[in-house]
Amino acid sequence: MNNPILNRPLSRRSILKTGAAASATAIFAPYYIRPSFAAETITLLTWETYHDDEWIAEWGKANGAEVKAVRIGSEDELFSQAASGAVKADILYVETGSLPRFKDAGLIKTIDPAAIPNNANISPTLDWKKYTDVGGEVMGVPYNWGTQPLMFDADVVKQTDSWAVLWDKAYEGKVNMFDDCTMTFPMIALYAGAKDPFNLTEDDFTACTDALRALRQQIRVIARGFDDATTIYAAGDAILGYCQNVAVVSSLQSKGKNFKYSLPKEGTPTWIDCHSISAQGDRPIVYKFINDNQSVEWQARFLTKSTNNSILTAAEARKAGVTDVTLKLTNVADSEEDGFWERMVIFQKPEDLDRRLQIWNDFKSGTL
Repeated sequence: MNNPILNRPLSRRSILKTGAAASATAIFAPYYIRPSFAAETITLLTWETYHDDEWIAEWGKANGAEVKAVRIGSEDELFSQAASGAVKADILYVETGSLPRFKDAGLIKTIDPAAIPNNANISPTLDWKKYTDVGGEVMGVPYNWGTQPLMFDADVVKQTDSWAVLWDKAYEGKVNMFDDCTMTFPMIALYAGAKDPFNLTEDDFTACTDALRALRQQIRVIARGFDDATTIYAAGDAILGYCQNVAVVSSLQSKGKNFKYSLPKEGTPTWIDCHSISAQGDRPIVYKFINDNQSVEWQARFLTKSTNNSILTAAEARKAGVTDVTLKLTNVADSEEDGFWERMVIFQKPEDLDRRLQIWNDFKSGTL
């Protein structure tokens, strides 16, 4: 049958869990360089769970500005919203592998890391500079990073050391993927045996197409963002899948679901989401917002509420009040262990995104 995979409506409900928040007094200190900020607006194209509405409202009030957050559920959506002009953002939260695409389209411009002193809080284990350099220009600074592991209902799924479990006929109709070609295709390539998931050969493309054709039979619905994935798993419409963000797993755990995740032996796609600025975002108040986002206080609160990794080391996070219980829900401590980064596959520019998008769209429509 060629019926397209069903897509659930994209929910914008927050999946953030309540938790003790670090003091934000320093973050919201007024910015005195330009007193005319009351007339300024900062528009964000950001991800679900990244910028709590209440908190950015507090920051805006303290700094005489208005911060508007437009939340997206995929890298492809982020690009289309900006490229179409539907959202004229000052700051776009772009993963490193997509920075060249956004730069080439004129959607982002060079950012000055020296104007963001709180970048000193970025964990030294996060080797970000080589991934944010595009043609000799720095196009972003990390706000958060994370893995895209295999997630599963531990009461049902036992074999979890390989991506191959997603193709296991025992789970037909119970597998979930998320609707983002940019972030999904590298996992398919790793499963298909590609030596470099970002520079596929003709044989690799054939193997990926065959793998997607077989995978389609395993999937009943495809998620559109973190919230939607949480809803799908919580309803029992999926019991395992490719995880867009480990915050989905912690959210399900908070609902009493026995979900876990693993880092498969073929390699785990890993992203670094960056503050990137548009031409209109090259303003002091925008840099002020970014710098405050990089503070230990902001990052600790972000980590605690969302269980995203943040940019902090485990030691800095603990010092700021993040509990070990919360840290265990993240990859922060894991990333400081020997050999961790050798098992991760950090997103890079693909060889032919248009070709990947065509295959992905054919996968969704059932015309592969």
